[in-house]
Amino acid sequence: MKYEEFDQQIQEMIPQPSAVITGALYQMGVEALEGRPQELLIAFEFISRHFRQDVLQGAYEIIQHGSAALPDELVAAAVFLQAGDTSEHMARMANDGELMCFYHPKERGEISPLALCTILEAGKRFDSFTTTFRKFSPKDILARAKSYAKQHGKSIIGVFECISPEGEASGDLYAGQRVLAGQWPKMTTALSDIFGTCPAVAARITFDVDRDHAAVEYNPLWQKERMEHGQIVHREKHQKSSCQER
Repeated sequence: MKYEEFDQQIQEMIPQPSAVITGALYQMGVEALEGRPQELLIAFEFISRHFRQDVLQGAYEIIQHGSAALPDELVAAAVFLQAGDTSEHMARMANDGELMCFYHPKERGEISPLALCTILEAGKRFDSFTTTFRKFSPKDILARAKSYAKQHGKSIIGVFECISPEGEASGDLYAGQRVLAGQWPKMTTALSDIFGTCPAVAARITFDVDRDHAAVEYNPLWQKERMEHGQIVHREKHQKSSCQER
């Protein structure tokens, strides 16, 4: 992607673009992302649809505070910014590697797969989150986790820390392969704080082990974004198909 195209899309997307910041982001995309600055644009497009405009602006400005944020770090930063943090602090967190390995969209138009997860077992509560919402059935995952725990003498909470959306349980799974994203209390708290006021958090999932029940509380804002964006995508596909027929 040439700089002119990158700059044009930034101009159309960011509330208050800066030639200096845009130039720095493009250079970072060329160097750190091996010539794929468009991945930054995909992250910004996702943020623009799921977060406030001041959050989008704040994520864009992180790089001017001394440390660049990669696409997955940008989305993580957006969560913290929406919860009231600052671009300066996000730059420090990025520099210290505290925003790594979060979700980042692979293409424009993705709907947020972020959701809060709570596991209740024998009077204990474990709070976490997932970056793979809608890629697994809460009911089926709970059943598989209980079966695996019984066979191997483990707690359900312990199994949930190493089970994939497909129901495979293994200690060798890395963070991106697991249902739960891992122990990141600050992120869990931030996602909880913005639930109900931001469409980035799709739902709250509660796995009640003792009652053998999985419940999903959907965020109405996420449902609205999913419905409205789905209509736009359908309309665009229909228009594209009509043009091709002509």
